[in-house]
Amino acid sequence: MKSMLHAILFSGSLCLAGCSETGVEVTTSAAGASEFVNTVCPIMGNEIEPKEVEASLVKDFNGKKVAFCCPPCLEEWDELTDAEKTEKLSNPPKGDAHSH
Repeated sequence: MKSMLHAILFSGSLCLAGCSETGVEVTTSAAGASEFVNTVCPIMGNEIEPKEVEASLVKDFNGKKVAFCCPPCLEEWDELTDAEKTEKLSNPPKGDAHSH
């Protein structure tokens, strides 16, 4: 259900990105760095570039925004318990290797 909601919201964002009548620029990238609770992906340990994180790579957890490096990491995150998610955020893996 959450995946469907995210898909709908993302699709809506894409539609709004083309609207220019309001004079407000709408993008599909995630908001500023200060909104993310993490600086590395909690699944792979890859560094997160806040300005480059797409909105589709962000999840809410306990009222905070968590950024991920890729879609497979989102899927893996969804399979974790809340306790495991908290542990991953507190002690993310060290890594620059990207393999699933």
